[in-house]
Amino acid sequence: MKRKLYLKNQTIYQIYVRNHTKEGTFTALISDLPRIKALGVDILYLLPIHPIGEIARKGTLGSPYAIKDYYKVNPELGTLEDFQSFLHAVHSFGFKVMIDIVLHHTSPDAVLLKEHPEFYFYKNGKLGNKIGDWSDIIDLDYNNKDLWVYMKDMLVYWANIGVDGYRADVAPLVPIAFWEYIREELDKVDQDLIWLSESVEPHFLTFLNANNHVGHSDLEMYRAFDILYDYDVYPSFKAYLEGNGTLNAYLDLVRYQEANYPLGYLKIRTIENHDTSRINDLCKNELVLRNVTAWSFFQNGVGFLYAGQEMKAKHRPTLFDVDKVDLEIKDEEFYKFIKQLVDMKKYPIFKDVHTFSILNNANEGVIVARLISDEERLYGIFNLCGKEVEVNVLIEEGVYENIITGNTFAIKKGSLVIDEPLIFFI
Repeated sequence: MKRKLYLKNQTIYQIYVRNHTKEGTFTALISDLPRIKALGVDILYLLPIHPIGEIARKGTLGSPYAIKDYYKVNPELGTLEDFQSFLHAVHSFGFKVMIDIVLHHTSPDAVLLKEHPEFYFYKNGKLGNKIGDWSDIIDLDYNNKDLWVYMKDMLVYWANIGVDGYRADVAPLVPIAFWEYIREELDKVDQDLIWLSESVEPHFLTFLNANNHVGHSDLEMYRAFDILYDYDVYPSFKAYLEGNGTLNAYLDLVRYQEANYPLGYLKIRTIENHDTSRINDLCKNELVLRNVTAWSFFQNGVGFLYAGQEMKAKHRPTLFDVDKVDLEIKDEEFYKFIKQLVDMKKYPIFKDVHTFSILNNANEGVIVARLISDEERLYGIFNLCGKEVEVNVLIEEGVYENIITGNTFAIKKGSLVIDEPLIFFI
């Protein structure tokens, strides 16, 4: 499968329509498109847009991942015509838009259950699910190949309406043979569709396999998807920020990705999303926040922002009720910093890179990394210590320009003092 390497120059912006604007609708979201465009992002990713089941709802309004009807839009967000108008506006701004697809399960009162009860998973003759705490959903059964055709037709329907890609919820819990079939069939409709798989964390994958449930590794998922989540390394990253792990343990996992995934593999370098803590809540101070954020954009992969991240949000909105994201810009400097990183991601070296490496250094709490293309070398030094530190690096002596700030700094005898992130060409 040919990799969409142009995505390495792009940034995805995740939106929960219900909580993004005061009105929580597609129409209201159009008013925020100029700001998002100025931020520099390329792709909008919407959490599920379909009607939500009413039986066994969590919270007042329910989870968007408990889908009642795959062929309709949630009336709380607007009409199908409103969504089409939104797509037209999005495309006029030059964005692509991805929607979340939830093909592993539905709500217990789904239209699909009434039409095709044979498409569902049964345990001891009763509808159910394999994951106990997912109490508001029932699982589908992909042993039934007619279900494959139903899902294919549904995805073709939304692609024909104008959707540019899909983010597949818990995709590794659905057989990879199904995804390969879907990819082959949808490529006949539009080869430019973007396919993003939510991968699963290692401990969850171990649980699934131990209980004889479908659970595919990241390596398997690359057979059908363009981009995967970074959940193979995220738990170790979070543990370090919380003081429960080492930075080197996390960095060794990132090195593993480079050594073991397919050539041109793509990861979204998400440091927060709707399922995780806000990164500003995890970082002990703003210096760590700025360095961690810069590191996420420097890494080999696709840029990613969850709405509110650019505002230094600390609160993660609930999925189950109205819980608005505060999109007021309170820190102009940090907002500008995010824009600079999104712009940096468009540099040719991020697409043309043939070697991404994390370099050894003696400073626990400091990441030194390098991107190499046929034409350029780009270095990044990221200080996660939370204070100014002296760093020893195996980089030639000289005066360099930090492309984030435009300021110059010097490396003398393999040493420099760093607080802010440094990204520079040699």
